[in-house]
Amino acid sequence: MIQVKDIKKSFHQTEVLKNISFQVEQGEVVVIIGPSGSGKSTLLRMMNFLEIPDEGQIIIDSKKIHFDRKRRKHRNDAEICSLRSDVSMVFQNFNLFEHKTALGNVIEGSIMVRKMAKEKAIHQGKEFLQKVGLEGKENNYPHELSGGQKQRVAIARALAMRPKAILFDEPTSALDPELVGEVLAVIKKLAEEGMTMVIVTHEMGFAKEVGDRVIFMDGGYIVESGPPKKVFENPESERLKQFLSRFSNVV
Repeated sequence: MIQVKDIKKSFHQTEVLKNISFQVEQGEVVVIIGPSGSGKSTLLRMMNFLEIPDEGQIIIDSKKIHFDRKRRKHRNDAEICSLRSDVSMVFQNFNLFEHKTALGNVIEGSIMVRKMAKEKAIHQGKEFLQKVGLEGKENNYPHELSGGQKQRVAIARALAMRPKAILFDEPTSALDPELVGEVLAVIKKLAEEGMTMVIVTHEMGFAKEVGDRVIFMDGGYIVESGPPKKVFENPESERLKQFLSRFSNVV
């Protein structure tokens, strides 16, 4: 469903992604773990075309975009905009419009990008807010919501785009510890319903429970990948063993 092939990316002569290749099957939940600075979030932003690779290919549902240094694609490229609408992204800092209500945030993309009639978008938006446990919060503004509620609005907004896949960039890292569970519960429910997802997270227990496959990154490389049980209980690389030693409760 999503294929990432030979992706490279440098910032100011520092190579942050080095020949990254993997694929995500329809309905699969792929969890990416690794230390800070390993390239996880940059990779996720590449998959949504918020950052443009220097080289490589990204294929979404058989639609291919090839990147190289001689033929750079730009953020306003129509092809990229079309593909981006099929792959929603949920950010660690929510990225909500502060001047819009919860419902206003959810329906924005449906109306502006999907060109959905406003009445239909409102009806659908209320359904998605209910789905993430925010029935009755339609008219609340972001400053009136907790961090967990804001992130659930962001998830409802992603769902409202009717995407083929959702990318989550450390969706709980900006939350107080007591609010983490409510957001992870929503993501877990989506996994059970068969939503294709790629999740960057530091929540190792969650990664082990929800992921169909876990990818461990370090230094811009994919060091190891496999089923959660194998990655967490029988890691092959010394680097992964060292990383997991900090999370003894999940191995």
